[in-house]
Amino acid sequence: MEISANTKKIHRNENIARGVIWGFAGLTILILAWILGFILIRGFYSNNMVGYKFADISEEVLTLEDGTEVIFIAHDKIRVDDMTPDGLQELYTNVIRELNKWSEYTGQAVLCQPIAYKSDEGFNESVKHFLLEEKDLDDWKSYTRYVSSSEEMIDMVGATKGALGFIPASDRDLLNKDVVVIPLRSVQVLMNARALKVENNKSFQEYTEKTLREVFTGKVVSMTSIGGLSIAPKAALAPNVNGELIKEWFGADFSAETFVSMEDFYTFMERNPGAVGLVDYTGLVHSDDFESVTVQRKETGLNLDLWFLIEKPAEGDAGGISYFIINTLLMIIMTLLFSAPIGILAAVYLVEYAKQGPLVQILRMGTETLAGIPSIVFGLFGRIFFVNILGMGIGFISSTLTVTLMILPTLVRTSEEALKSVPPILREGSMGLGATKWQTIFRVVLPAASQGILTGVILAVGRVAGETAVLLYTLGSSYDLVRNLHSPARVLSLHLYLLFSEAISFDRAFATGTVLVLIVLITNLLTRRLIKKNKQMGGR
Repeated sequence: MEISANTKKIHRNENIARGVIWGFAGLTILILAWILGFILIRGFYSNNMVGYKFADISEEVLTLEDGTEVIFIAHDKIRVDDMTPDGLQELYTNVIRELNKWSEYTGQAVLCQPIAYKSDEGFNESVKHFLLEEKDLDDWKSYTRYVSSSEEMIDMVGATKGALGFIPASDRDLLNKDVVVIPLRSVQVLMNARALKVENNKSFQEYTEKTLREVFTGKVVSMTSIGGLSIAPKAALAPNVNGELIKEWFGADFSAETFVSMEDFYTFMERNPGAVGLVDYTGLVHSDDFESVTVQRKETGLNLDLWFLIEKPAEGDAGGISYFIINTLLMIIMTLLFSAPIGILAAVYLVEYAKQGPLVQILRMGTETLAGIPSIVFGLFGRIFFVNILGMGIGFISSTLTVTLMILPTLVRTSEEALKSVPPILREGSMGLGATKWQTIFRVVLPAASQGILTGVILAVGRVAGETAVLLYTLGSSYDLVRNLHSPARVLSLHLYLLFSEAISFDRAFATGTVLVLIVLITNLLTRRLIKKNKQMGGR
């Protein structure tokens, strides 16, 4: 049978309409997947470029200016990948004991306990001079502990949480599993000051690992190719650095001028405008003829790990989020305990008992209006009413009640629509069998509407977990675990907001956001499973 032209036109229009619909649907899914994927990838994996005044060349043995070889060690629970000399100096000389923590270097809110030797002669004096001279100190800080030998140093470091110590490199064989050796990055990059001058409103700023390798492997003919002036670079290697380690780091193509004495090295650096030298920090000489240059280091790794989840929080960018996870779950549970019964029963009244007149229409309109009010308005109300007028103070109960008021309209409207979707024939059949109205509602209508009601609960959980504006005014921002109804606290969403707004740590903000997304996702999956199970039981 031949299809008419009009029918073909209708089919063609339907196919075009279907294609447009699928296209927009696919685009929406793609955008949502991209947003979620970006958050999850950044949450689990960090990839940053961080500037240091030390090249990314580390070794476990540090040779001091007088030739003394020293190894720095820490308690084995300290997650330190490497350290810089100025970092060690800071940990040994911090003025405020309570602020002398590992957080800046490892993210752990653990107090650092520096340990030194009692004797002020020989090895201990050399290390003491290295650690204290930059801080203009003559002696160790009062909170430093003392030992008499390398064996005692190793035992005390291994037995003391957060301990930091040092031993002669010759005693390395005495180390045990209770301590870890701290690799040190002590090599700095020097450039002739003339190559750093401003010319045509530009000057050389910093190296990356890649550009530094290119200079020391002869791939850079002119500094203009890496953002500098039109000067040919001349690589130099100071005699106080580990030449074999440097060559291993740069590879087989490594090429640089080498020198017998430090004096010859510095003379070369002064006389050559394109001089780029590597020198160990312990032999660094300060001069107006050359300057130390920043090196951008690529730092990658797991952003969201087990430690981040289980460690207790600390101020700044230290510690984990264990307390915040617990506080978030407690707020979700408490809010649902307050709001779910009230919201569902209010919906039952509006659908099953209330006379459908102007008053009910006004109530519905008011509920819809409240559902659309910005959350910050609820926050202001909670701050004035619960915190000030009722005197509950800033804390868990004030924020929970405020969030309860905020999600009630959503719960009422979704529950009401779910109850309306139940066929009247179910009510009539139940009543015809002799059930009372309340029995009909409780045993027939509510189970039949449970899928829609649980959908409203999912929406409420998502809003509670992601709420910030309300909590800014009612919850506070304490790092502690909620211990009573009036405790100030912090939940994941608020912690995420503060990390971003105060620019504390974007990596931790993304990791916190990922945990928040996973909590909402798991809640949704569990609720859907509950809905499916409820359907199966209803089918029986």
